Amino acid sequence: MVARRATLPTQTRSASIHPADSVHAPVRVLGIDPGTLRLGYGLLDLLPGGKLCYVECGVIAANPRASRYARLAEIGRSLRELCEEAKPAVMAMEEAFFGKNVQSTLALGEARGAAMLVAGDAGLSFAGYSPASVKKMVTGHGRATKEQIGYFVRALLGLRRVPAPDAADALALAICHARLAHAPDRLGGAS
Repeated sequence: MVARRATLPTQTRSASIHPADSVHAPVRVLGIDPGTLRLGYGLLDLLPGGKLCYVECGVIAANPRASRYARLAEIGRSLRELCEEAKPAVMAMEEAFFGKNVQSTLALGEARGAAMLVAGDAGLSFAGYSPASVKKMVTGHGRATKEQIGYFVRALLGLRRVPAPDAADALALAICHARLAHAPDRLGGAS
């Protein structure tokens, strides 16, 4: 069984976003920071008038001693359960990037694939954003550190403390998607 740990108590907090990004009905956005050991998730509701309402965030962690195949299966099952409980409309995730370590790049691709499979099975819309786009949208510059992302996520959502790094990254993805949901040409948009 995979442990799903919320990094902050489930609470409802609202934060304003750009007024031009308003929608007609609440939309639940699930941000995902994929990994084969730890998958960060963040849930936000985009409310009419462009307000963001924090729902939940946390980390789905797999047994580090298990094979990568078994870890991906465990993470996928837990993510599927989360989608069934939370009923998001869209999943936002970082686009694939190419690192110097080929094995790490492959593992990240496998984790993204597992999350995309869950999104497809659940009938969710899917959006991908470059890491620099997410950082720029949340902090104002595309080279922000993990600490800066966490600080800005806490401030934007009015949270009492900074979420765990994986959960903060997932919330940043959800914020980015919510802000760009009706203005995709602002940063190069969703894929």
